[in-house]
Formats: sequence, structure tokens, C-alpha cells
Amino acid sequence: MNERRRANRVDFDGEATLVFQQDNHPVSLDDISVMGARLNSSTPLTLPAASRVILIITLEDSDITLTLPAKIQRQEGLEIGIMFDRPSVDDMQHLRRIVMLHQGDDGEDDPASLLTPET
Repeated sequence: MNERRRANRVDFDGEATLVFQQDNHPVSLDDISVMGARLNSSTPLTLPAASRVILIITLEDSDITLTLPAKIQRQEGLEIGIMFDRPSVDDMQHLRRIVMLHQGDDGEDDPASLLTPET
């Protein structure tokens, strides 16, 4: 399968909480972009495709918590793919900074450019 991403994903080893229908599920964060994330759950979860969820990430050694609304894109075993759905401006700024710091570039993933159709 030739999958083409519109945003760079970066490895991100961290813990987070996935909220689905008021239930909190601890997950590990494998990688992240300004558009979505790949998660792993230690226990099997039943998450219908396109279900609305919230990913909560608390940054280590910081008082910053990101609350990211998202939709389930895919689930294969314990692996879950989500796409962020209109995060707040503050959360998007923190997310963009996380991605930039982990990829070590000058931040070519401008979130505004990701909203325009590809040509």
C-alpha cells in the first residue's frame, strides 16, 4: 500500500489517556503529527470507526496538558490511529512545537497549509 501523508509524523514515546464515551483508557503514544497520532492500548478496546474521542496528553516535567478532540481512523489489534478534529488554538500551538522539536526542522508543517487541497 502506498500511503501518502500530508503531515510529518515523529516518534513520540509518551503516555496519554484516550477518552471514549466518558471512559478513560490509558494508552501509549507511538508517534504524532499535527494531524493525528498512532496509539497503543495495553488492553483490547472496541472503538467503532469514526467514533469521537479525546486524547489527553500531559507533558513530562511540565504543567501543560493537551486536550485533543479526535476521530478513530483505524484500529488493528491494540494499535489505534486517530485524526485530530479541531483542536483549540493553544493545543495546536503546543502540538506543532512538539512535532518541530522532535523532528529537528524549521517546522514546514504549517497547519494552515494542511487545510488546503493538494494539487
